[in-house]
Amino acid sequence: MALRRTAAVIVLLAGIALGFWVVFGSPHDWEGGMRLLKFALGLTSLGMITASAWLMFPGSRDDDDDDISPHPMTGPLDAL
Repeated sequence: MALRRTAAVIVLLAGIALGFWVVFGSPHDWEGGMRLLKFALGLTSLGMITASAWLMFPGSRDDDDDDISPHPMTGPLDAL
């Protein structure tokens, strides 16, 4: 688990660095077909950030064993 979280942090930092480079770096001069590459790099940085979240928290809703009751617990301010 520690290796997986370390990989998640590395992927997150690489995705953020790529995103900052696309926004503030040299791709501002790219024209024509290179603009599609700039767009693809931006989507790749978002994908890397999303993948790091998946690496950090790998569970899914199917893994939950909680029993969800149809009636939530009532509190002191709820009307009876």
